[in-house]
Amino acid sequence: MSQTIHIRIGGDAPGKVAEMIRRAGDLRPAMNEIGEIVQASIIRNFDDGGRPSRWRPLKPATIEARKKQNKWPGKILVRTGNLKRIHYKATKDRVTVSPSAQAGDYAAVHQFGARRGSFGTVAARVKSHLRNIRGKQVQVKPHARRMKLPWGDIPARPFMLVQDEDVADMTEAVSDYLMGTGIG
Repeated sequence: MSQTIHIRIGGDAPGKVAEMIRRAGDLRPAMNEIGEIVQASIIRNFDDGGRPSRWRPLKPATIEARKKQNKWPGKILVRTGNLKRIHYKATKDRVTVSPSAQAGDYAAVHQFGARRGSFGTVAARVKSHLRNIRGKQVQVKPHARRMKLPWGDIPARPFMLVQDEDVADMTEAVSDYLMGTGIG
C-alpha cells in the first residue's frame, strides 16, 4: 500500500527555492569568491614564512648564493616572486588555483620536496680555476663532470595550502550566493 503526502509551501518560499536551484546550476560567482579567498591565503603563507607551521630555514649555502645575487636578506621561497604569483580560474562548479606558469617544476619541488639526485644527472662544465691541494695552488683545466640534480636535499615547504580558517569563508561564499544575500 503506497501513500502520498502533499506539502503545500506558501508565501515566497517556492520562488526562493527555485532561485536557489537556478543559482546552483552555475556557481561561477561563488567560485570566483573562493578563488580570491584561497589566493589571499596562499600569499599570506609566503608573507608568514609558512602556515600553519613555519617552513624549514634555508641552508647556509643557499643563503650565501642568495647574498651573491643580492637576494638576501629576504623571505624563503620569494627570490623572484614567481611562486607567490597565484592565479585562479573559476568555472560553474569549481575553481582551479595555481602558481604562475613561470614557476614551472620549481613549484612542485618546493611544495613536495626532492631528494638529492632524484632528477637524475647532468653534465656540468667546470671552468679553469685554482685549487688548493695539500697546501699547493694547482691550476685545474676546464672540464665536464656529472652532477646530481638536485645537488642536495630540498625540504618540502608546502605553500599551496588552504588553512582551516579559510573553510568557513569559502562555505559562507557559497551559502551567500545560493541564498542571494551576497555576491552575484
